[in-house]
Amino acid sequence: MKSAIGITTSIQARDRAEYQEISENYAYSVAAGGGLPLLLPAIRDKEDYAGYLDKIDGVLFTGGGDLSPLLYGEAMSPKVTSFSSKRDEWEIGLCLAAYERGMPILGICRGHQLVNVALGGSLIQDLPSELPSAYCHSSELAMDELSHWVDIDGQPSRLYAMLGRQRILTNSFHHQAVKALAPELVATAHTADGVNEGYESADKSRFLVGVQFHPECLTRRYPEFVAVFAALAEAAFAYRAKK
Repeated sequence: MKSAIGITTSIQARDRAEYQEISENYAYSVAAGGGLPLLLPAIRDKEDYAGYLDKIDGVLFTGGGDLSPLLYGEAMSPKVTSFSSKRDEWEIGLCLAAYERGMPILGICRGHQLVNVALGGSLIQDLPSELPSAYCHSSELAMDELSHWVDIDGQPSRLYAMLGRQRILTNSFHHQAVKALAPELVATAHTADGVNEGYESADKSRFLVGVQFHPECLTRRYPEFVAVFAALAEAAFAYRAKK
């Protein structure tokens, strides 16, 4: 039986209503990696976190809009023009509940930033204005186009184990980034301009991985990125076996 991977949804307001949705690339990539993708729409009753987590074996925090700087105790930059406090609150609560259980966690782009904030880290609110020496990390390219190099720490980092290389080409679609890393995390990847592109749990017994790029958008064209989702599915299967 496949491990069940919960995928958080993005809250979008349009057509006089709110919609909760994901890019199909997430579902495709989780399935390609051997997991069973299940969508997790946001809820407001925190007691229901357990209901979700009881039914899944791992959780993927997806990409999307900005996080509120209030979450990490900073005044808002003029470059932060929108965020969803509903989504922020929901996903941070879910992340902390999953972390408490020792459940496998993968964060992608916004999800990478969110997990860091949930565990006590902070963010660069806007790369172009706060780190002018940074590369272009947000472009209008197609999401399966490779745009910059990422350097990965060698063994024993999980990201190196997944991809088997210390330098990879990735896509990039973000203007916020990790600033202070949460105490429970260790950096495992970065670009030459110093922007964090990956981390994992300092506790090697945990599967907790964050990546700033979007591997789910690359898995069809560059199948080597399926390894990220295969590693999540494998960790989730082992977690379920121990329940």
